[in-house]
Amino acid sequence: MNAPNAPVVVVIPGDLHLTEPGLENVRVAHWVVDQANALIQPDFVQFIGDNVQNARESEFDLFDTIRARLLRPHFALVGDHDVKDDPAAERFRARVSESHGSFSLRGFRFILLNTLQAHPLGISDAQIRWFRGEVDQALEKNERIVIFQHHYPFQIWETFDGPGISDWREIVQTRRIEAILCGHTHYWQVANDGRNVAIATRSIGDPEGGAPGYTLLHLQGADLAVRYRSIDERGPLVLITHPRETLLATAPCHVVKSGFVARARVWSRARVERVQYRIDEAASSEMERDADGFWIAAIEALSLTKGEHRIDVRAIDQVGAEGRQRQGFLVDPTGRYTAVPCARPVVTSTKFC
Repeated sequence: MNAPNAPVVVVIPGDLHLTEPGLENVRVAHWVVDQANALIQPDFVQFIGDNVQNARESEFDLFDTIRARLLRPHFALVGDHDVKDDPAAERFRARVSESHGSFSLRGFRFILLNTLQAHPLGISDAQIRWFRGEVDQALEKNERIVIFQHHYPFQIWETFDGPGISDWREIVQTRRIEAILCGHTHYWQVANDGRNVAIATRSIGDPEGGAPGYTLLHLQGADLAVRYRSIDERGPLVLITHPRETLLATAPCHVVKSGFVARARVWSRARVERVQYRIDEAASSEMERDADGFWIAAIEALSLTKGEHRIDVRAIDQVGAEGRQRQGFLVDPTGRYTAVPCARPVVTSTKFC
C-alpha cells in the first residue's frame, strides 16, 4: 500500500538487552522478526534502545544477526546500555547507525532522538536546535509528528530531567505531537498527559508485568491505534483502528460526533473467515471484509448516547483460532473534548530504576 493515504504500520520490539546466543531474549527477538516478516509486514521496525547489555562487540554481532533476518526496513535508537563505557555512542554509531535522525512517510514525520547525550539523561543544545527545526518544518508541511526516544517521560522512580529536557518539554507541549514511543521502562504503559500520548514498550530482556513482545503502531490520517502483542498470544491479531481509543484521544477530532464506520485490521496466518463486533452490551453483529486486511461496520448515530462506549471486535480464522480487542471510545454530538490525564496500566513499583 504505497498510496499517500495508506496506513503506516510499525513494529516496535521491546529492549532486547542482548548478551549471548541461546537465551530467552534472543528467542523472543527472533520471534518478533518472524512476526514482522511473515505476519505484519510493517512499513518498518523500530528498535527502541538498550539493544545490547554492555556495548560489547560480541553483543553488537548478535544484534546484527537478528537485524539481518528482517525483510523490512528497520531503525534503532540508542539506549543507556548501548553506550555503557562509551558516552559518545561511538561504538553504536560505528556498528548500528547515527544516534538521531528523521524521515517522512505518507504524511508523517518520524523523529528519532538520542536522549543520552548526558548521563543519565540529557539532550545537547545542538540536537535540541535540530529537533525544534524538524518539528516546525514538519508542521509547515502539514505532516503529523511521531517521536521515538528511549526514555519514557512518565517512568516511576526516575526523574525525567537533565540538560535539554526543559527545551524538550517546551517543544512537545507547544506543538501538536501524534505520539511519543519509548522503551527503557521494562513494563508496558500508555500515558495521556492531557496533550500528548506516550507509549512505553515492555522490555524483551527483562520484562515486567507480563510476557515479552512488541508494540504494534498503526497510523492513518487522524487515526492512531496501538496495541501490545506478547509471545504468549495465539490466533489472529486484531487492531481496532477507528474509532480512536479513549486513552489515545487528545483532541476534539478524536471524539465520535455522529454515526461512523468502525474499522478493524486483522493479521492472521490462516484465512480469516469472519469478524464480529459488539457495542457495549448489544448483540454481536458481523463486520464486512474490506481491502488490505480491514473489516468494517457502519454504526448508526441514534444508537450512541453522549459519553464513553466500548467496542469489542472478535476475529475467527479458518482453523477456529480467535483473536480480539476491546477498547473504549468517546461520543459527544457537539464534538467538545478535553483530555483528562491518565495512564494504563497503573504501575506503582519497578525493580529496574
